Amino acid sequence: MGCSRGRRRLTCVVAALACATAVAVSGELSAGALLAVTAAGLVVAAVGLVRRAGAEAPRVGRRGLPWLGWLAAAVVWELATLADDDLPTLSDLADPVLASPVARGAATLGWLAAGAWLVGRPGPRRPG
Repeated sequence: MGCSRGRRRLTCVVAALACATAVAVSGELSAGALLAVTAAGLVVAAVGLVRRAGAEAPRVGRRGLPWLGWLAAAVVWELATLADDDLPTLSDLADPVLASPVARGAATLGWLAAGAWLVGRPGPRRPG
């Protein structure tokens, strides 16, 4: 007997809120926050792999170029910070924003929502 869609959604929401609460309460760069985010990330990745999320999604094509540009800029910035100790890393720039427990919890929920969106992308079509 399968689990209803509403129950699965409720379970996901409760798990996401528990993860965000753990991150908010544990503090910055703590073992508790790392454990909560790692566990949630592994679950999202496993679900995506099992469902083969995105297998039937249309090709990105030229629409992906801006994202590729942002990724390249982030990589270049991080490489530049390795060469010059006076430049702040992206993590250093985010630290003041994420210092508040509420902001950390909200950022965690946003990150999990992005993962849920990726997992929800179309998988392979089933014959039928």
